[in-house]
Amino acid sequence: MAARQLKVGLRVSDVDRSCALYLALGFKPIPQEQQPGMRYLTFGHTWLMLSSRFAHGYHDEQRGELSRSGPLGYGFVLVVPTADIDAVRELWRREGLPVTLEPEDVGWARIFYGLDPDGYEIMFEQFH
Repeated sequence: MAARQLKVGLRVSDVDRSCALYLALGFKPIPQEQQPGMRYLTFGHTWLMLSSRFAHGYHDEQRGELSRSGPLGYGFVLVVPTADIDAVRELWRREGLPVTLEPEDVGWARIFYGLDPDGYEIMFEQFH
């Protein structure tokens, strides 16, 4: 049977900026020359596919119009493990990105929530 992994696709305003941010968080690039307008990244066995919310096609035009015109990300949270939550918080400060929850201890881990450049919420967790 072929290998299978979880893949998450995000529609973003600036593919290069988003790619640089996720690379700074420890994601690794996956070379993909067949679709130059997209960026494929991996974190462990999970793939993150970044595509332009304006230039990449949509299979449903109504959802495409909503994605192009409305805010992105409500109800979606990407959870990323980290070995250094303070370094992630510092990256958010340097990038001028919104913080929705400052680092705090929740018993099993320290967590931190922030929004990426397109408003997708990311929860970072540093396990004890």
